[in-house]
Amino acid sequence: MDQTEAARAVLIEVSQILGAFKDNIVIVGGWVPDLWYSDKNHVGSLDVDLAVSPEARGSDAYSTILGRLKEKGYSHAIQPTRFLRIVEGVSEPIKIDFISGQYVNDEKKDKVIVDELGLNTLRGIDLAFEMNEEIAIEGIMPDGSHNIVHPRIVRPEAFILIKAFALADRMKPKDAYDIAFVLHHYEPEISVLASYLQPIIRDGLGAEALQILIEKFATLESVGPTWAGNVAEENGINRDQSLQAAFQDAQTLFNEIEKLID
Repeated sequence: MDQTEAARAVLIEVSQILGAFKDNIVIVGGWVPDLWYSDKNHVGSLDVDLAVSPEARGSDAYSTILGRLKEKGYSHAIQPTRFLRIVEGVSEPIKIDFISGQYVNDEKKDKVIVDELGLNTLRGIDLAFEMNEEIAIEGIMPDGSHNIVHPRIVRPEAFILIKAFALADRMKPKDAYDIAFVLHHYEPEISVLASYLQPIIRDGLGAEALQILIEKFATLESVGPTWAGNVAEENGINRDQSLQAAFQDAQTLFNEIEKLID
């Protein structure tokens, strides 16, 4: 089991451990494209990102979530919302990060305090609580057992907007790759994606995220297509084809959105 396989196994295990709280936890981050389009050869992720809903923050659910993970051998890292899971045969522990949206009672916060612990917040994560869906994930857990779990995961429409904020706030090429991957494999077609996005991108976080995407995928040489192509090449996929597809798919989305607005 390599690092990526171990991360997926941990994702399944965490979903099992926290099954009672699945309505309060949404999978976000790098595993989302792979889980939505499992037969399209996404590169996966090396860690697990989980968004904790406002409902969990406002009750004792969060402290119970922490307790259950500690009980199952997950170690609490220095960062207050990060846990580590050591998987036998894997060189590095798998990171599990708990995050939340920035808005609490319409007030923007960089950190939410729950039971004296700080829950880090990120721009755009609020969208995950508005657009998510329960799915089935099947696979091997770290102990080698086979399992099927039913967690909630952010919808692709909200995912690309959330990833837009990540693309603007840090230099991690896989953010661009993940966006491009979802655009390329979105079903049934990008025009439908545009129709789902239309009510979200009129104002607020959605409008801000769309503007970021337009800027980052403006040309073939922009960081969006370039970084998507670089990550594809690192994983044995043709760089030029991936770069072209990332640019063209993004332009198709922007054109479809413009038609709906007009």
